[in-house]
Amino acid sequence: MKARKNEGGFTIIEMIIALVIISVILLVVVPVGQTATDNSRIANAIASVKAIQTASVEWANDNGGQYTGITFTKLASGYLPAQFTATSTNPWNGNYTVNVDANSSTMVDIAMTAVPSASATKLTTALTKISAAAPSYSSTSQTWTTVLQ
Repeated sequence: MKARKNEGGFTIIEMIIALVIISVILLVVVPVGQTATDNSRIANAIASVKAIQTASVEWANDNGGQYTGITFTKLASGYLPAQFTATSTNPWNGNYTVNVDANSSTMVDIAMTAVPSASATKLTTALTKISAAAPSYSSTSQTWTTVLQ
């Protein structure tokens, strides 16, 4: 019989070093991907709020300058772009709601549910310029709301 030579492979130390290197790379890459996803959702939400705002103004123009009776479903049935339907969800898979403001029938409230607090802060910063009142966020219901004229 011939004696087998030690043809080796990887030692346990080499395997551990390889796993540590892979782990470090993943620790760097995964958060970058999550930030990109969050930024994409925020950009989508901003575009959606602006589209809803434009549709709301068209609704008011067709209804004597008042938002009375406005809902997201009614806006989706002819005022919003085609990608919106009555059952459209926001980028965090929550709902959109559109209602006449409780304080004035010449203003409209737009709300999104299931918005994480970090995203709500960024949304508030981005949309304060177009809001009639400071956007608000409820952490208990994860609902972000803005008031538009």
